[in-house]
Amino acid sequence: MSLFPQPQQEEEFKSLIEANRVRALWSMPPHYFPSDKNAAKRILERIAARGDRTTFVRARRLLIELT
Repeated sequence: MSLFPQPQQEEEFKSLIEANRVRALWSMPPHYFPSDKNAAKRILERIAARGDRTTFVRARRLLIELT
């Protein structure tokens, strides 16, 4: 099931999760991947809150696409 309307957004989402597992998602299971939009929003909010500015911008842009 795709969470985003465009395949490139889905790929960016996956890439953002992998790049931020250690910094922002360390308390999650190592291979956790959200399966619905609400879980994806929570993950993106967590990444935005714990990342640097570039990461924040990427996460917020994807959050807008989910709404």
